[in-house]
Amino acid sequence: MDVLAVVGVLVAASAAGWVVAGPLRGGRAEADDAVHQGQLEDLEAAKEARYREIREAEMDYRTGKLSEEDYKAIDRQLRAEAVELLRRLDALGASGD
Repeated sequence: MDVLAVVGVLVAASAAGWVVAGPLRGGRAEADDAVHQGQLEDLEAAKEARYREIREAEMDYRTGKLSEEDYKAIDRQLRAEAVELLRRLDALGASGD
């Protein structure tokens, strides 16, 4: 009888622990979602910054602040970075809106 009582108490304690830890288990998924959303926002901000830098480089070239050779090198680098950011956004499942 004593063994059955001990087993019963252990089962009851395990069940209670499982119920009490339920919200904590759900919080992990929410934390993962928040991290994912943060990564998407960071990548979106970086993408917009690259687009802005591309436009600024084009304006500098058109106003004569950059030579054609310098403009092409800068433009090539910025566009490569933008493409990489787009790939990373696509890999994270960004909607692209």
